[in-house]
Amino acid sequence: MNARVRLPKGLADLLCSDIEQAIYEANLGTEDTGIATRYIIDHWSQIDIAAQYGCDRSAIYKNACKYAAERLRHIEKQEGPAF
Repeated sequence: MNARVRLPKGLADLLCSDIEQAIYEANLGTEDTGIATRYIIDHWSQIDIAAQYGCDRSAIYKNACKYAAERLRHIEKQEGPAF
């Protein structure tokens, strides 16, 4: 399971632990946190995540991955480069 993930510009060079912290601080909820973690950190494909959660791939992208990326961008703007 390997997916190409595009992180927000300022997050691309962060360590995995920093990204995990950002996901936690984004307060996405239990399911969306799991989805974001699998997609962003574990590099699972959207179809594999959808199969695990029993939903459509487009729902994974629209509801979790896209929302998580928006929340991470928002956190990045608040924290600045010293994230």
